[in-house]
Amino acid sequence: MNNSKTIGIAYLGILLTYVIADAIWLGVVTRSDYTSSIGHLMRESVNLWPWVVFYIGYSACILRLAIFNGSKPTYLRVFVNAFTLGLASYGAYNLTNYALLEAWPIGITLQDWMWGTSITTISAMVGFIAMKWDAYKESKHKKESVM
Repeated sequence: MNNSKTIGIAYLGILLTYVIADAIWLGVVTRSDYTSSIGHLMRESVNLWPWVVFYIGYSACILRLAIFNGSKPTYLRVFVNAFTLGLASYGAYNLTNYALLEAWPIGITLQDWMWGTSITTISAMVGFIAMKWDAYKESKHKKESVM
């Protein structure tokens, strides 16, 4: 089950879910919250390359740590692994910002921490489900080819 196609399908499921959901979250759902709370800390124009690097790298981390971490992936293991990764990653980011930046509000800290934990978990589950679906289709196709 650890072939390149399987890994690629899981990775694409994670990456696409993460990018699309985060774009909706940041661009629509919480845009006014972030602007009113930390707008004075924001750049005039967005620097895109750090986002690209983050999405590519963090999606790979989700794939490796939540799905392909050496144990047999199951729905529960992937869920718990991804939830733990999101909780730790976004907790480190948000709690560090809250600790170091005077103008970083607790509301944004908690909201973003919750979101990061959730989207990490959701993305991992979508990647895992896409991988399982592809494996199911492959096995069904092989059975039909034999007949």
